[in-house]
Amino acid sequence: MAKGVSYGALVQSTNTVEFGFPYSGPQHGTLTLRTHPRHGKDVILSIERGQFLCRSYEDCTILVRFDDQKAQSYSAVGAADSSTETIFIRNYSRFVSSMQKAKTVRISAEIYQQGSPVFEFDVSGFDASKYKPVQ
Repeated sequence: MAKGVSYGALVQSTNTVEFGFPYSGPQHGTLTLRTHPRHGKDVILSIERGQFLCRSYEDCTILVRFDDQKAQSYSAVGAADSSTETIFIRNYSRFVSSMQKAKTVRISAEIYQQGSPVFEFDVSGFDASKYKPVQ
């Protein structure tokens, strides 16, 4: 219902992780950049099945590594609709600035009864000219 155009770019993880019951089976993570006229700019991490331990009303901490640099802590928050397969990574500008200089992004986030698996994303093909966020 918002006026304007949404822009998005997403990449699926190059690796899969295997969770225990009831989320069994290999699955990928998805990293999404979104610019929305109503919601603003977001970095979104999602999984196919499972429960991120990150609530919609309380920040959690995740680790992000760009290429072979030292892992950095980022704050994240769960989705407003309380879905457990999606988290929103805070500090869009810092994340995107680092991502544009990297070829690989690794993200580790705590998942209920599954530890903190690492999802690896090949971001070398990101073309900022094709992703046109609203200024």
